[in-house]
Amino acid sequence: MKIIFRADDLGFSEGVNCGIYRAVKDGPITCTGLMPNMPQAAAGYEMVRDTGVEVGQHTNICVGRPLSDPARIPSLVGSDGNFCTSREIRARKQDTIVLEEVELEIQAQLDRFRAITGKDPAYFEGHAVMSPNFFQGLKNVAARNGLLYCDPVDPQWSKEHGIQCASFYHLDEKGLYDPCKYIFGDEAKLTDKECSVLVFHPGYLDQYLLDHSSYTLIRPMETAFLCSDALRDWMRQNQVEPMTFTGRVREFLGKDGQ
Repeated sequence: MKIIFRADDLGFSEGVNCGIYRAVKDGPITCTGLMPNMPQAAAGYEMVRDTGVEVGQHTNICVGRPLSDPARIPSLVGSDGNFCTSREIRARKQDTIVLEEVELEIQAQLDRFRAITGKDPAYFEGHAVMSPNFFQGLKNVAARNGLLYCDPVDPQWSKEHGIQCASFYHLDEKGLYDPCKYIFGDEAKLTDKECSVLVFHPGYLDQYLLDHSSYTLIRPMETAFLCSDALRDWMRQNQVEPMTFTGRVREFLGKDGQ
């Protein structure tokens, strides 16, 4: 069983950075997505840079300030120049994000990613916002820069890259779920896939996170689960092979070309 263990939101806050570092160091995380516009992005990268984890760009257009001039991207920001929140965007009846504007910000975040890391992101995707124009902007910027755009939820993308997204969990009224039932009970539907992506949000709580994210208690819970003996035992018993996005794509395209 091949699984890509992905941790999102590197750079969101100090607490998130610490949780992701722990899940990489003591857990199975193989990939983590950096949010280049966030103030803790550089600090987060420094924490994981020598761990061997694959670092992608987790493009963020709904938390904090943009890297572009707010005057050039009015469809993405409020009157204060900060990004509109994901809650505000979800409440809209139509996609009001302007493609040309979002591409400016995506490229600006790619430029910052390169400045922080000194290299291209291993994979390229987006945070929280379900907008067709955002997705198209990510695809366009990835294509212009020769990057691996990732969308395992899209059946066509999955077919072309040999990677499928695990089934999503359902959060309870406290914003939590049972990771043992999800993984060990195969609510994630891993056993019928050749290579799955499991997305986690490890982290520890700090004030910035509490003020700016609806994902709070779930983060330390997932951190503890990812570093648990129970997960290590399950991976060993099920002969789980942890994969990265680039490693899996090379493997799949090599097989596909034979």
